[in-house]
Amino acid sequence: MISIWEEHFFWLEILQDHAYFVRDYLSPSELEHVHVAQQYIHLFGNLLAMLNEINITTKSTDKASIQFSERVWPVAKGYFEFEGKLQALRIENKVNLNLSPTYLNGTLAENQEYLRLLSYWVKGKDPAPLPLVDLMDLWLEDQLGHVLLFENILDPIEISTMRQTEEYISKYQMFIVQNRHLRGYLRFKEPGFARQKQFAHEVGLTTIEMNQFIYEMVIKYKENRILNKTNLRFLEHHFPETCYFIKKLSDYAPELQETASKCPLKKPSYT
Repeated sequence: MISIWEEHFFWLEILQDHAYFVRDYLSPSELEHVHVAQQYIHLFGNLLAMLNEINITTKSTDKASIQFSERVWPVAKGYFEFEGKLQALRIENKVNLNLSPTYLNGTLAENQEYLRLLSYWVKGKDPAPLPLVDLMDLWLEDQLGHVLLFENILDPIEISTMRQTEEYISKYQMFIVQNRHLRGYLRFKEPGFARQKQFAHEVGLTTIEMNQFIYEMVIKYKENRILNKTNLRFLEHHFPETCYFIKKLSDYAPELQETASKCPLKKPSYT
């Protein structure tokens, strides 16, 4: 179970990272967009500082919790619209941004989920949990995106590591197809049937395995033993999102609860 305080902490750090990535992958010539991205970096940082003034045991019905959610809403919504504008410009090649429209699909989907949660919290209510099939839609795309990005940042000399990433790419592409068919079965089946539960378990095990693989690659990065074209913040962004997915997935696959209880929603470091 993730508390409302932990939810805010997770999502604000994730969105701040997204703002960092947009800033870093924009051309310096895109002065206006760089300035806006930098503003959001500061805004999310300020909200995180405010969050640290709130009791970690706060409930959705608490006045402080409601007021904080009301402060967050316009910032998260504004950033959503900013990235959406950049995506539209990127599709038309009207912005010098070294991120693809599909990458922005992923970050926008995550922002949209935070906005969904906030729509409950501003009313002092607990959010309805995402159904398993929708949880998979959101985070399978995320995991696939992570491993595709990881492959893309590797130097061509890292052939062995690339081959390992290709195996995970194939697995997550398969999972996405399977989840689409499982959604179809729900026309006449109640959610939580045996094969869907088994699917949740299979996805969880693969996600834990890939997380360990990327962790080992990050150790190599820190020790300068793997050639690449990225930075530590970009690499470590994977870990809290994966932990969040495992924690949410463990509600549907109890076998994952021991791992879920141990994984942190906070990144190992900030660089």
